[in-house]
Amino acid sequence: MNLVRQQEFVQSFHYDALPKEHEEETAINVSLNPFPIEEGAPLDPEKDSILGLRIEFKIVLDKMVLNGDVAQFVQLRDQKVEKIEDLSQEEINELVRPLFILIERLAYEVTEIALDAPGVQLNFSPEE
Repeated sequence: MNLVRQQEFVQSFHYDALPKEHEEETAINVSLNPFPIEEGAPLDPEKDSILGLRIEFKIVLDKMVLNGDVAQFVQLRDQKVEKIEDLSQEEINELVRPLFILIERLAYEVTEIALDAPGVQLNFSPEE
């Protein structure tokens, strides 16, 4: 894949301590949205794509819940994408991997500070 990534950004991130009795469940929602290429852009609207990538997450751990929303824009050269089905699972994984790394880092750093102990190590790596 020939792609140009914009900087990842954190829309929101929140840490909450959980009471012993709770109903929270882990949920992760990955979305990929194609955006139109405007005239005059350095991309070819017939063969290139601009994708908005977003992960909304709620991660429930033993004593806490982490939730938030991270995103990134990506230019995809020489590959037209109009819907998520135009991509293979491997391509989707490659596109969103930096966002999962960002969530892993946020979780580690914030839990390290909040718990005054080694941070919680999340691992979203695909199984080999």
